[in-house]
Amino acid sequence: MKINSKWMYCSVIMLVMMSMILAGCGRGTSNSNSASGTKEGSADSPVEITYAQWGTAEELQRTQELLDTFMKANPDIKVTLEGKDWSSYWDGLTANAAGGKLPDVMKTSYAYIEKYAQLGIFKELDTLLTSQSFDLNNIDPGILALHQYEGKQVSLPIDANVIVWYYNKALFNDPKTNPKGAKPPVLEPTWDEITQIATQMTIDKNGKTADETGFDSNQIAQWGMSISPGSSIDWFLEPELWSNGAKLINDDGTLALNTPEAKQVLDTFIDLTKTKKINTTPAQIEGLGGQVNLAITTGKVAMNPGGSWNVTNYQEAKTDYGITYLPKFKENKTVVQPAGVAVSAMTEHEEAAYRLAAWLAGPDGQTALAQQGYSIPSNKAAADAYLAKAGSGNQIFIDAQQFGIVSPFTAKKTDLVWTYGEQALKLPLAGEGDVQAALDQLASQMN
Repeated sequence: MKINSKWMYCSVIMLVMMSMILAGCGRGTSNSNSASGTKEGSADSPVEITYAQWGTAEELQRTQELLDTFMKANPDIKVTLEGKDWSSYWDGLTANAAGGKLPDVMKTSYAYIEKYAQLGIFKELDTLLTSQSFDLNNIDPGILALHQYEGKQVSLPIDANVIVWYYNKALFNDPKTNPKGAKPPVLEPTWDEITQIATQMTIDKNGKTADETGFDSNQIAQWGMSISPGSSIDWFLEPELWSNGAKLINDDGTLALNTPEAKQVLDTFIDLTKTKKINTTPAQIEGLGGQVNLAITTGKVAMNPGGSWNVTNYQEAKTDYGITYLPKFKENKTVVQPAGVAVSAMTEHEEAAYRLAAWLAGPDGQTALAQQGYSIPSNKAAADAYLAKAGSGNQIFIDAQQFGIVSPFTAKKTDLVWTYGEQALKLPLAGEGDVQAALDQLASQMN
């Protein structure tokens, strides 16, 4: 039976509101469990709260280590970890919101802030942050903004994955794979510079580069780059649009890809694949493993965009890599993908819940996270600890955060990115199809 989604959504919101009202009545107005009041528990009788997140068994184990560190420093609070896989986690939050049974503190994704804030499950944190003198100055404003709803801080960032540009050093160092002696990209490359480099690094089976007479584009042995703008709309195409003064979506929720600035970006990417033949086609990407962010590990691609987390993939593949900022049109721009922590609007232990959230996002928790060596802290107070563990070569992941765009995931953006955007743009942005027809189709779907 088909259920009306709008009716379901409204029903969930009504149930959440009723649960909050009943919870408030049950606690009364003399609640002493305020973050600005006295502590709720003691070492002999700690207050018990829950912390929920998604993740693999290994990720949950690392989180448990952090919680153990927190509890050692805060013996009056006992935290129980609730872990689920990605899909079950979000489905569970929706279901539990309707039933009024939420964890006291929960991990959040920047992509779902609006959706779940609209359900009323996140506590507004601004008052608590001010009263407890939480220092927000060590977190980039753009990262904080991704965890806000209607101008209010409803979640605190706890990590900061960032998108950058990678290149295969071995290909640049070997005369056989770099016969023209192309220099690796500089720290802040432009698209003109990247295009020139990629042209010299694209080689056919006869050893001719893409700028030589007789180059056979049907027999390419090595590509200068691997990008797929239509398949990486949120983490690659969107920051490149911003780099040229364009946007993906207008403030009113309509498609913003028909402006001259946006079309310049789209035309540039089409030209790299269709005309210059220095970028992999969608079919060629599949032949290389299907992921542009791992293309340099094949030994057949010189450069590709990727996330900070891909360093692990490159190291496992024994790929000698270099890193720069994303290529720019006019300004340096990137996407920062920060997870966060939120306090439940329904918690009966506000003081303890806030202390845990503030610890995870503050200097102590972020330093403990950094020392594990797996995540990039969003709080700059932990930068030294992160670099001591990860190495100075990863400084770029911290520096790049300043270029993060502020583009929250609205309902329309979510649909565009994850429902119908790739289907419409993947081939046209590779020069295989009518781009304008695809844009018109998307504009109609978003209205």
